[in-house]
Amino acid sequence: MNEEQDLKKIEQESYRELMQDGSTEIMAGLFFLVFPLLIREPGLAGIFVMFYVLFFPQFIEVVRKKYVYPRIGYVKLREEEPLKLTAGYVVTVFLLVAAGIVLVYAISIDFIILDMIYRWVPAFFGVIMWAPSVYLKDKTGQNRYYLFGALMTITGFAVAFTDFLPVEVVIMVYTLSWGAAFFVLGIIRAALFIRKYPVIDSPEDDTSEQ
Repeated sequence: MNEEQDLKKIEQESYRELMQDGSTEIMAGLFFLVFPLLIREPGLAGIFVMFYVLFFPQFIEVVRKKYVYPRIGYVKLREEEPLKLTAGYVVTVFLLVAAGIVLVYAISIDFIILDMIYRWVPAFFGVIMWAPSVYLKDKTGQNRYYLFGALMTITGFAVAFTDFLPVEVVIMVYTLSWGAAFFVLGIIRAALFIRKYPVIDSPEDDTSEQ
């Protein structure tokens, strides 16, 4: 048990070191900055999601190999265990599917109008962001990642309750604000990371110079 706890702490320390490069914040910022365009042009959503999921993580890994790993080294962590099909997971999926069916039906009979949905999208996003917040807290051991979920939820509901904002502006205000905040934070962290950690000379480099 102690060995398992020690290994967990080592993995969290390694993940915290890796998180200093700012790439996670930059990825989140880009997603939120592009989201209003995806709402207006649904045809681009599939292309962007495919690129974001399939190619962008690989691009980040290439950048890390060039700028991050030479500075802090590279440690291969344990492979994450596959998701187990637990009763809680099944119930959650069932509730999400049921909620989706109810929502589609409510829209079809004009019980819920699209303007109402658009206004509450920021609040929905805020609640959804608790998932990555909990994930990052578990991976790093830092409670501060709960703050992101809390702030995004609070601001999401705050924007939704702001009556003077037109419906078509609500999503843009929320996503562009958070997108800019995440992106700037990521750039700052990346700059501080590069400045804090100089490139580590490898033994091969020393040998080649002789």
